Amino acid sequence: MIMLNNNLRIFITASELESLTEASKKLYVSQPAVSQAIKKLEEELNVKLFIRNKRNKLTLTDVGKEILALAYKMSDLEERLYQTAYEENHLMGGIVRVATVPLGASLILSRVLPIFKKQFPGVSVELLEGAPLEVKNMVLNYRVDLGISTSPYMDMQHRPLLQDRMISISRDKSEIIDLKKETSDLVLCRVARDSIVEQLAGQNIDLSHSLVVDAASTQINMIAEGNGKGIISELMLSTIPSGLVRGTVLPKMEMEISLIAHDFGELSTAAKEMASIILARKK
Repeated sequence: MIMLNNNLRIFITASELESLTEASKKLYVSQPAVSQAIKKLEEELNVKLFIRNKRNKLTLTDVGKEILALAYKMSDLEERLYQTAYEENHLMGGIVRVATVPLGASLILSRVLPIFKKQFPGVSVELLEGAPLEVKNMVLNYRVDLGISTSPYMDMQHRPLLQDRMISISRDKSEIIDLKKETSDLVLCRVARDSIVEQLAGQNIDLSHSLVVDAASTQINMIAEGNGKGIISELMLSTIPSGLVRGTVLPKMEMEISLIAHDFGELSTAAKEMASIILARKK
């Protein structure tokens, strides 16, 4: 590759995985080689990129965060360079990177990816899942070309895909959950918790006593077994079979889910094709 040297690539991977050991496994190199690459990069830049926390995880320093953002921009420019060269030779190649909330993967990308791969077999697709704010940050930091996430969009360009809302779920009866009152018996998945925090920012909602699990399927199973009641995206609930009773959430949260990018006009050709297929097949 022309722009990114190997030490920067190792730095990006170690930053994403927060571990030298995990980076060495992913890159198929020894851990000493990863450590040496990070050390050389720090010496070359004359800065400290990482600190280790109590769990022996890597945490970026403030300057490390800035350098990671620049490294993502370099990676993005490098990918555009190669795709331009492919196009000159009448080929379509390279990588398209897409970040999405789980709902986007279930309802949209699961249908889009087979079509895209059939039309553009020379293009690789990198798919990352995360909570709404995580997806938006990945787009903002040039880690991915496109994102599928909920409003608000942080001044990024967006193209609407779906309309959604948050509803309550319980085992026995329809519940009205008022988030400005008692929330101690709530069971939430991480994406739902983060969506509530973002949608109701500034409204003094306290979710610190709620039980938070990683996956919506786990949340549903916990509630079905009598561990409380929950709040979930109505569209997400439609993708997971359950016998739970639906109810109302206050304050009301109605959300738009959109395809987002820094600038749709500046996407690489492969990313533009991906965006076109997604928009043509929105639900």
